Amino acid sequence: MDLISVIVPIYNSDVFLEKCLDSIIQQTYSNLKILLLNDGSSDQSARICESYRSKDSRIRLSHRKLGGSGVGAVRNAALSMVTGDYILFVDHDDWLEPDHISYLYDALKETEADIAIANFTQFMEETQSFVFHLQESDYFRKVYNPAEWFQEEYNGRYSLSQCFTVPWCKLYKASLFENVVYPEDQEVEDDYTTWKVYLLAERIVFSNRSIYYHRKLESSVTKSVATTSVFPLRSIEERVTLLAMLGYDISKELAAYRWRLEKHRTAYLESGRMQDYKRCLQLIEILEHQTKS
Repeated sequence: MDLISVIVPIYNSDVFLEKCLDSIIQQTYSNLKILLLNDGSSDQSARICESYRSKDSRIRLSHRKLGGSGVGAVRNAALSMVTGDYILFVDHDDWLEPDHISYLYDALKETEADIAIANFTQFMEETQSFVFHLQESDYFRKVYNPAEWFQEEYNGRYSLSQCFTVPWCKLYKASLFENVVYPEDQEVEDDYTTWKVYLLAERIVFSNRSIYYHRKLESSVTKSVATTSVFPLRSIEERVTLLAMLGYDISKELAAYRWRLEKHRTAYLESGRMQDYKRCLQLIEILEHQTKS
């Protein structure tokens, strides 16, 4: 069995951490290296991590001194510890179906893909309720090349757009991450990174089956940070540039860029960041002028 490194960034998650870790150590696929990176938690997360390490030899634990230094920095630290053939990410407040890893592994092997992706179910912590966006009849499995997979980036059906962006619910060949660096100066890091990993792959297999449970908190990053951080301009500018150079169809990217410019313009005006507001206004004016021409 190939060795799979499971990366779990942890920060102040003692309420949910045991459920997350139990779902990992109880996976039907057992040849795992479980990397727990505790980012200076001030609650009981460190104690829980130590307890699990003492009872499962597959767990490697690192306690970082910087409390809440950011998930990008933690992911980078974890990637330096990877020794396995494959990588899988799990958020510290989420949990997995028992066959989550074996299902992705089998899909990857059967299709000779570099990345295997599945869907997820959302759990709303505030109301203690599940949000299901799939029915049994919605199942399909499809193999994409990167250009084909990028056409699903803004597809809201089955939450494909979120499946595209997030790092979790995926099994990757470890070799794809040899030169990957997550941004450490951003509050939301996946929009800068996940898409680049796709471009290093040859084949990507997507299975429309929910095998990951994503817990949605009122205090989650996407709830608590500014729109400008959740939908950054820098990442999409980089994406448009690179995809255009590769000859990809960037029409959807350009529409998304225009949408982000509008969002940023409003946010900057409301927060009084007038230089940033003017920059967005100028870019929008250029687009409107050239479109009329």
